[in-house]
Amino acid sequence: MVLDNGRFLTQELANITHMIDEHFRIALSANKIVVNGLFGWLDEEKKVTDEELRAITELEEKGDNLKRRILNELAKANSLLQREDLLRLVHYNDKLIDGAEIACYHLAAVIDSWVPSGQLRYKLHEFGEALLSIVSEQREAVRFLALDIEKSMERADAICKIEKKIDIILREIITVLYASDLALETLLRFRDFLMMMEEVANFSEDAAIAIRGLSLTLNI
Repeated sequence: MVLDNGRFLTQELANITHMIDEHFRIALSANKIVVNGLFGWLDEEKKVTDEELRAITELEEKGDNLKRRILNELAKANSLLQREDLLRLVHYNDKLIDGAEIACYHLAAVIDSWVPSGQLRYKLHEFGEALLSIVSEQREAVRFLALDIEKSMERADAICKIEKKIDIILREIITVLYASDLALETLLRFRDFLMMMEEVANFSEDAAIAIRGLSLTLNI
């Protein structure tokens, strides 16, 4: 495969990057379930349904199966210069899927207790939008690895900027949340949800660093 810069991408690497792209599509789908569940709760007081919980668990299982296939392919690719960065990228994608599943169950556990309003509701909307944005940017960064290295690097840079924005929004949410009149059990469970989604953002940033490493070796 010929890249945008005229360099050659081996069939072995092309196949693996395609599988990683598939793996990341699963991560994106899982995180969309969580964020859509958050928006449905904030806007329409909807619950996270049993069907949605089953769907995200099925995605986690599908992701695990694909991860094993990718790792087997990487184990056979002894001459692949980018193997270490590809392994890291698979690891971070896997964490995105696992984190989404855990967060979804935390969210489902607190939805019956209360519905945020005012500044907290506004900030949670902002938080959800930023999370969708960072995961979508990572999807594009992975997709462009085999197509356009410069665009992949641009997406990786965008991921790091969004992660910093998420940190700021989360601090604001925590300040408002701790000042609210909530039962301790609900507050702690919802904090677990927020912390898990923050971890998702952190794993996206880690993946961006791995993507930068891949971009450098592909650009040689």
